[in-house]
Amino acid sequence: MVTIQSLSAIEHILRHRPERILSLSCQPVSKPSPRLEEILSLAKELGLSIGSHTKKEPFSEPLIAHVKPFEYALWSDWVNSFKDDPKAVVLALDHLQDPQNLGALCRSAEALGVRGVIIPKDRSAAITPGAYHASVGAVETIPILQVTNLNEALRKLKEEQFWIVGAALGESSKPLKDTPRFDKIVLVLGTELEGLKPSTLSTCDWLTEIPLKGKVQSLNVSAAGAILMFEFSRA
Repeated sequence: MVTIQSLSAIEHILRHRPERILSLSCQPVSKPSPRLEEILSLAKELGLSIGSHTKKEPFSEPLIAHVKPFEYALWSDWVNSFKDDPKAVVLALDHLQDPQNLGALCRSAEALGVRGVIIPKDRSAAITPGAYHASVGAVETIPILQVTNLNEALRKLKEEQFWIVGAALGESSKPLKDTPRFDKIVLVLGTELEGLKPSTLSTCDWLTEIPLKGKVQSLNVSAAGAILMFEFSRA
């Protein structure tokens, strides 16, 4: 069971995956905010009962949702779901560590129509309450896969006619504007500090980077990922 305290995440799940919610509880308040009233009204329309809780740790938010344990997508079902999409974009994360960054990337990916997010099982951020919060619930409406070996997963996607495009800084990287308009793309992002692992770099077909004009010479991985996903998804 996952406990979620983000109003935005709870509302997203109520609107798109209400069957995932096990229970809701709300602080007794004399005058709920219009936002909270709207969410409570939606929950009642869906036939969900709403309990109550007091304002104390760990439940400090006005509305709490208990959601079924997160379900990662199955590889075969997932691949078949977009087999006929000639412009599919997939996001792969090479041992990203921060659940907040993972959630933010899932939010951007879902909003931009990316077909799924691949993460390793080990030494990687997973779908936690923090990821739910940062994604405003989007982790429930985009397929997310946990794989034992990321590079093996990338090779399998090559067999499905995907081009593997890594985001990296270095002599082998080309500016984003020079990246060809590949039909099907897996965008691979690395860890917050170290970037892509050498083994992942060698699996990529193309390396790209975002040219920066200011004095800051790097972007947060979730910001960089959003820029790259937007560029590739509009091709």
